[in-house]
Amino acid sequence: MILFGARVAAGPFAALPAGAFGLCLDPDAGNRADAALVLDISDFGVPDAAALRATLDALRTAMAAEPARLFYIGCKAGLGRTGTVLGCLAKEAGIARALEWVRANHDPRAVETPAQEEFLRRWPTRSG
Repeated sequence: MILFGARVAAGPFAALPAGAFGLCLDPDAGNRADAALVLDISDFGVPDAAALRATLDALRTAMAAEPARLFYIGCKAGLGRTGTVLGCLAKEAGIARALEWVRANHDPRAVETPAQEEFLRRWPTRSG
């Protein structure tokens, strides 16, 4: 996937590719120390909006600085929390139907709970 001019991949954080810039969403990930950014979200939960805003701002700054690098987003299974955060990033990139985009481009099971769907639906689009 390409978002903001950078390659983005997602899945279980345990599968973080070597050399990738990792955003870990799982507080229990065994390789959490390998993450460049960490945003702890409970399993099947949604992120704190202010914390997600700061994390996505930092991620987008890193993407602008290293557009050729792979950026990887992950939690335990790479579906609920990962899909929600990936969808929020996609919305910010101007993808209007972010939920459908995540399910088509990442995994059809992504964004697992009604609360995650609602969080994504309410996430504001942001330019720049």
